[in-house]
Amino acid sequence: MNRTPKIEGKAIARILDAQTREIVGYLFEWNTGDIDPKWKDDIPRDEKDIVYEYA
Repeated sequence: MNRTPKIEGKAIARILDAQTREIVGYLFEWNTGDIDPKWKDDIPRDEKDIVYEYA
């Protein structure tokens, strides 16, 4: 377990709906090395329902 607090993060990819290609969230990489999705809404999605678009 990483004890460094998550202070700074940067978006490394957009998360798109697989059918509509609408942006539904962003994938962030934190100063701790953790990678977490941040959703624009509270709708749960399966991995098959999304696409990652890296810059």
